[in-house]
Amino acid sequence: MKISSYNEYLKLDEEGEGKYLIYNSLTNGLGEIKKDLYDALVNEDFSYLTNCEELEHLIQGRFLYLNPVNELEIMEKSFTTTRYQKSTLHLTILPTFNCNFRCSYCYENLTEKTGNHSFTDQVQQDILKYIESAMEATDLKHITVNWTGGEPLLEFKKVTRLMDQMNTMAALKHIEIAHYMVSNGYLLTKSRAVILRDLGLKSIQITIDGNKVNHDKRRVLANQQGTFDQIINNIRDSCDFIHINIRSNVDLNNVASMEDYMDYLGQQDFRGKVNIYFSATTDYVAGGCSSSNSCFANQEFSGVILSLYEKALEKGLNISYYPQYVPVVCAAIADNSIVVQPDGWIQKCWNTVGNSNYAIGHISNGINSNERTEKWLNYSPYKIEKCRSCSVLPLCGGGCAQQAFESIDKQPVCCEYKYNLGEMLKFNYHRLEV
Repeated sequence: MKISSYNEYLKLDEEGEGKYLIYNSLTNGLGEIKKDLYDALVNEDFSYLTNCEELEHLIQGRFLYLNPVNELEIMEKSFTTTRYQKSTLHLTILPTFNCNFRCSYCYENLTEKTGNHSFTDQVQQDILKYIESAMEATDLKHITVNWTGGEPLLEFKKVTRLMDQMNTMAALKHIEIAHYMVSNGYLLTKSRAVILRDLGLKSIQITIDGNKVNHDKRRVLANQQGTFDQIINNIRDSCDFIHINIRSNVDLNNVASMEDYMDYLGQQDFRGKVNIYFSATTDYVAGGCSSSNSCFANQEFSGVILSLYEKALEKGLNISYYPQYVPVVCAAIADNSIVVQPDGWIQKCWNTVGNSNYAIGHISNGINSNERTEKWLNYSPYKIEKCRSCSVLPLCGGGCAQQAFESIDKQPVCCEYKYNLGEMLKFNYHRLEV
């Protein structure tokens, strides 16, 4: 018999009731247990565990194994299999480097833009040829396309025409295709939402950074005009036709405005039709937070984010903050995943777009197998001791490879679950109780 290395045990001291929780980061199972079982698991009392009434449930949830199991080896095999899978092609396409916003922290301010700022007819044809070639593989079953930028809606006609062409090609080969988009939301209209829905766009991510005052300081047009009101109106007009995820970047400059912002969202008629999530404005050396060192470190943000989600729930907003095991968390280190710039150059990571030092090939002739490419495909948390011995490895997966490459010690940056897992689980337990 073996107890999982990825169990987490929690005591809930509420009104003297003595409740206990068990969680497994590999299966994401969470449950309430009795004190006797809690003590037996913590103390590895196998004589008790062998005969306990919960044994079947413990085995089913992989909290406990009847026979010895090397969980780390199983995860590493799953990681390798997923990294090199050929059934799904992941494309991130930037139709343009241009943007109608001039956000204070955007990583794209720090990258080198060369060549065409919007993709040409030739680049579009090269993208279609690349997909056509990929479709010749007999094991390709799915294609996911993420449209980003720049601002993709600046090239709405080109994007929708290309979506339609991709959809036709996929249908002829009986391959499923799904589209997603990251947009600032300023150019989204009801009619455009309907068109995008009909072309198979599953969801669109739109960023709002706090209340009107703070957002309009950070996310402005080229003429420095604020954008908050227009985005809110566009979300209201579009959310019945397409799923919208609202992302809010949080740092020291705007964290104080978040409660007022959530008050406002909680009063909107579209409150129940959208989802909201929070993300730390991230500091990269290669490109990222340029907001005068106002970014939260992951450990610091781990407490901030829980507070934000608690307030969001109080306001009746739709959230999702529960961990999930994914074999490969970073698309940049997956073999069948690329990012295509508007000039046709291929990157592995969203955060290196525009930086020629990271380009791994051109869409007209494919990926070059060289040191730049191998750098991404050689990155593995299973080669790093601090990851191999970490109880939240299934949730973190080694984190962002680009952050690891650019960090001072060239080591992965630990995710927030490393610091707030217990409190996060209590948070979700109380949600279930309600």
